[in-house]
This record gives sequence, C-alpha cells and structure tokens, in this order.
Amino acid sequence: MKLLQRRLRREAPTVRGASRTAMQVLGAVTRLPEGVQPGRIAQEERMTSSNVAAALRELEQGGFVRRQRDETDARRVLVFVTAPGHALLAEVRGERDSWLGRAMAELLEQDEQRVLLAAGELMQRLAAFELPEADRPEADRPEAELPTSVDAP
Repeated sequence: MKLLQRRLRREAPTVRGASRTAMQVLGAVTRLPEGVQPGRIAQEERMTSSNVAAALRELEQGGFVRRQRDETDARRVLVFVTAPGHALLAEVRGERDSWLGRAMAELLEQDEQRVLLAAGELMQRLAAFELPEADRPEADRPEAELPTSVDAP
C-alpha cells in the first residue's frame, strides 16, 4: 500500500502555485461538508493548525479556495472550494488515475483487475471505520473530552 501510495504521489503532476500539502488540504476540503472549518481539516488530515493555515493561504492566493466568516458566529471561518479549485483537483486526479488505469491494463489480467477493484472497496470500508469514542486512545478523542489539568502525584 505504501509503495503504491508513494508512486501515485510521484505520478501526480506538479501544480504551479500549490504545494503537495496544499493539494492534500484541497482534497480534504472537497471530501468534507461544504463550509468546513480549518480545525476540522487539520483533524481529518492529522496536520497541525499552522500547516493547514499556511496551505489555505496558498490555496486562497491561487484562487482555489475562499474563506468567509460564519454568518451565525463571526469568530468562525468557513472554507469553500472555488470552481478553479474543483477544476484543478479534477485535473490532478484524472492524470493520476489515468496512470493507474494504464498500469492496471498493462500489468494485470482481467481477473486480477476485478480482485483489485474488490480490494479497493474493502479498503474504503476499512478506512471509514471509527472506534467508539470510549475505545479510542486519549490522543484521538475530541478536545472536549481531554483532561484540562493533570494532578501532581
């Protein structure tokens, strides 16, 4: 899995005006509900808030996302993908997917291709699995559940 992931990253075209980190953030923004908060992006991608903020600045300068204040709570900022952002992501994914499709057609027999597609569906189900909050390690729980202070022994 890791080898294929690395190869897919290498096959993704270099995008002027958007680093790999910015592209990762752009992908997360499109997967999450529209009008997502930067903190949710950081949580989803397991990135620091400062890295997400830098990537969002880069994407905003390129015209790929827009940020706006939440109408119900002006302290919150919401992130939206723009039409050029959707187009950029579709182009990058298309080039990456066309490499993968060519590799599959060239290297795999039809039965192997079917097995690979079925395995992909299984991997998606596994990736969507979430432990119940009570079973999660403390570091993976929402901040509200983390202790606010530690008692000295």
